[in-house]
Amino acid sequence: MSAWRPATREIDPLLEAVANATRASILPTAWINAAPLSADGIRSQRLRDGRELHLQLSTQYLEQKQRGPRTVVVYAVQGNAVVDNRLGYRVTGQAVLDAATRAFLDVECRLESVGAVVL
Repeated sequence: MSAWRPATREIDPLLEAVANATRASILPTAWINAAPLSADGIRSQRLRDGRELHLQLSTQYLEQKQRGPRTVVVYAVQGNAVVDNRLGYRVTGQAVLDAATRAFLDVECRLESVGAVVL
């Protein structure tokens, strides 16, 4: 098991917002910093660098397995993101939770640019 170390670089605001929205999609709790869903299932928020984000995510249970001594639950993440009403991204990823504590052990989100979009 590795020891915790502080971050060595600033997290990209877009990736941070997507990861927080992923956490909130799986465990909707008050202490996760994510915008609430609108009636159509889209999260809209202003990123800390000033850009506007519209995000639609879905999560799906994949499996429960052992990771060392811990039982973990794995979820798949997919969706779409639009930044400043012009740049589109396809979102894919995976989230891993400790089954006993419900703590997130890993949230990995990948953004693939799909180019300009019109909203």
